[in-house]
Amino acid sequence: MTTVGKILVVLHLVMSVMFMAFAVAVFTAQTNWRAAEKKATASLNEQKTKIATMQSEFDKERADVADKIAHLTDDNQKFSGQNTALTAQVTALDSDNKQLRKSVDQERDQSFLASSEAVERKKEADLQRGKNAELFASREELVKERNETEDKRFALEVQLQQVSEKYDLLLNDYKIMKSYLASKELTTDPKQMIVETAPPPPVEGIVTEVRKAERSSRELVQISVGSDDGLVVGHSLTVFRGDKYVAVIRLTLVQADRSVGYIVTNSRQKNVPVNVGDTVTTKL
Repeated sequence: MTTVGKILVVLHLVMSVMFMAFAVAVFTAQTNWRAAEKKATASLNEQKTKIATMQSEFDKERADVADKIAHLTDDNQKFSGQNTALTAQVTALDSDNKQLRKSVDQERDQSFLASSEAVERKKEADLQRGKNAELFASREELVKERNETEDKRFALEVQLQQVSEKYDLLLNDYKIMKSYLASKELTTDPKQMIVETAPPPPVEGIVTEVRKAERSSRELVQISVGSDDGLVVGHSLTVFRGDKYVAVIRLTLVQADRSVGYIVTNSRQKNVPVNVGDTVTTKL
């Protein structure tokens, strides 16, 4: 083999090694990107679900506040309409007053032309002045009512602003508390909070069945009391055998005449399982 042939063989081997390394690198990058894409998609779906739930709750709160704002807006429009009507009445009275003054001036000028008619004209002028006084008094009353209406409208606008600000504060506090509870892995469902904080009713029953859960290592316990006795999901009951403490169970399923729960704490003594016939109670 010539020197050129040897060089070509070596180049062929080097190129083969380089292409293999490049293929491995491409395959590794593709695998890493695919795993990252799946992880990002799962995280995005979870965030979308959370956002949808929070949006639903926010829409409900916003609808309640919108109703209140609508009522206040209706009252505001009502008072605005009254104010407009009163303003129109005042304007009409001002126009009548100007016309009456003009008539009085005309009558006064004409009184100088005929002395025989001066007395009668004076009487008419006095009568007209009395009417003017009444009109002025009526006008003052209307102006007073208009000012009161303006004050009421302003008070309603202030109340509307306060309600909006209070709503924003309550909504922000609600989001903060819900985020805090979620960070502590605590429930954010108000119904579940009531169950966990309110004590169960005083009941007493017996264990009717004990078995292992299909998808976990927890031991499930069926008891003879249920919702007819006032129990709900989340209530805890103590198991006794005679006067001896055995365990504590927490209910996960409640029906009318029976319930199912799992053991959350067991007796400190080993090999003391919960048995059929043991007593369960909320009375301590």
